Amino acid sequence: MAQSLLPVGVAAGRRCRQLLEALLNQGGGLICEEDLNAALLQAASEGHQRIVHVLIDAGATNLVDAMTCAGWSGHVNIVDTLILRTHGAAVDAAFVGALVGLRKEMVEHIVHVADVKGLEKCLLMGVARIWSCKTVEEAEFLLNAIEILVGAGARNFQTAMQVSCGDAMIEYWNRHVFDNKAKILERIVVLGSRHLTPDFVGRILLMICVTFLCKLMRFQERNVKFLQGAVHMQATQVPVNSIQMVKAGYMDVTREDMETTIEDMLKLLSIVCRSGGVELVSTQLLALADFKFEDVRSLLHIARCFHDHHGDNHLSHDCAKCRLEWPLKMMKFLLVDCGIKELSATVTVLPIFQAARLNVLLPVVQCFLEQNCFDASFIYLDMAIVFCQGEAIEYLLHAIPKPMDIISMVETVRCAASNIRGKPRGPEGLLFALHSNFLNDPIATLAEAAILAELQDTDHSVKSQLRKQWSQQAFEVGTEVGHRHFLNWMLVRKRSCSSFRLGELPHELQVAVGYLSLYRDCSRTPGSLLSQRQQGELVSAICHLYQGSNQVTEAELLTANKVLLLHLLAACLPDWCQQVTGSDDASTLSAFFRTHKTPSN
Repeated sequence: MAQSLLPVGVAAGRRCRQLLEALLNQGGGLICEEDLNAALLQAASEGHQRIVHVLIDAGATNLVDAMTCAGWSGHVNIVDTLILRTHGAAVDAAFVGALVGLRKEMVEHIVHVADVKGLEKCLLMGVARIWSCKTVEEAEFLLNAIEILVGAGARNFQTAMQVSCGDAMIEYWNRHVFDNKAKILERIVVLGSRHLTPDFVGRILLMICVTFLCKLMRFQERNVKFLQGAVHMQATQVPVNSIQMVKAGYMDVTREDMETTIEDMLKLLSIVCRSGGVELVSTQLLALADFKFEDVRSLLHIARCFHDHHGDNHLSHDCAKCRLEWPLKMMKFLLVDCGIKELSATVTVLPIFQAARLNVLLPVVQCFLEQNCFDASFIYLDMAIVFCQGEAIEYLLHAIPKPMDIISMVETVRCAASNIRGKPRGPEGLLFALHSNFLNDPIATLAEAAILAELQDTDHSVKSQLRKQWSQQAFEVGTEVGHRHFLNWMLVRKRSCSSFRLGELPHELQVAVGYLSLYRDCSRTPGSLLSQRQQGELVSAICHLYQGSNQVTEAELLTANKVLLLHLLAACLPDWCQQVTGSDDASTLSAFFRTHKTPSN
């Protein structure tokens, strides 16, 4: 249907709106929202105001993207129409469109019609685009647009600084326009310098280190892929050249890439320091205000990395690891030598959120806790659970001082269970914490799982998983499933008419056919605690397999832990089954995700 709507949108300036109205009426309400929205975007791009009204009245809903299209194409009449339709809520979308289209007159119009709240939203959207500028022209246009916003009354410079430093890792990292981008950030920092506090400066400096740690780790991952791809191609005797490597999806990361990224990090740190941060934090930061690469290297005690056997085009593992020291050692320098951690217990929270969002939480958490930044450790755990950072969850549960503050731990997990709403990664982080026995008491942890399943604030996707896997009913379902499976297994052993005569195999192989899958799944579950559903299936299986042996009673099985249950099942399986399960994967969250992934909501 979109095919028939779009030409009408284009022709609307030449023909009457009745044509589109007739087409919509003929559809009898069957035209889908997607087609209406597609037509709306084209009509907004073409500047057809009457058609925009008709499409919105007919059910088109994507007014935000339509506003962006109008801003990009320069149609002031459409922007004004959509501002009225959205009561000014999407004015920042039109501003983004104007930035993309480099339309100064549109920027000036939007600034003229926007209220104070709209100006602040435009400022945040503008600074978020700093690192995605691809040309000097775009960077200069953005700086001019921000100056116009500031002149009109935009003042939320601190949040703008956070947004900019948090988005410094956007993939469009163009070295040849970096200095122009840095000028925009410097302007924002200077404008907001009168409002800077020691805590805020500390958060920003740490955030910059976190974002660059992510960048360098991505470089390292790409370099590993590149080297693996080269080895594979050489092993298959295929000529190795750059075109083939690009087709294979690999990227050659040079030393220059790494060194340039490190220099960029130091430049951004120096911008914050020059604009008031030095006086607010420590005179130690003077070394960064007018940094020299070798001086800072010496200050941080980072070893020099020499050329390796692979030549000048890519990095060895040791050389890449050396460069990964930079942001972590810089964080330690800021925390210890500059005394940032002494300023506030919450100074690390914003960098931790950034680290969780960028999937580099574990090294950042380790860095903070090694410097005894324990005051916000439960907030770190909250972030780890919400963003499904399994290794960080495991590390924190062991690192949080004992005896554990049980009340704070329970509140943290409950908060995470409610905050998962709206996150794309689902409930797996919370399930990982349960499997890890986060209260160090299986009975208490299972009891808390039952409470979480009934709390009003718990996210519905979490509730669903808890009721299916971690409730008493789930245990009963597990035992019933285990009983049915045993009966089916016995029928196959005794009555199978297939050429594969299961009953003629050695007993251990027969057990492997029936129970290797259950053993593998439970073995690969992280942590020390099985879910109620898994517990039920294992108890049922062992009861049947050991029936009449007098080696174990059902009462003993009901209180047995994961290790004992798996040991009892493994004793009935061939020795090779333990290798097939892949014990190295047992504690990894990735293996857990593969078998427990649920649709995000």
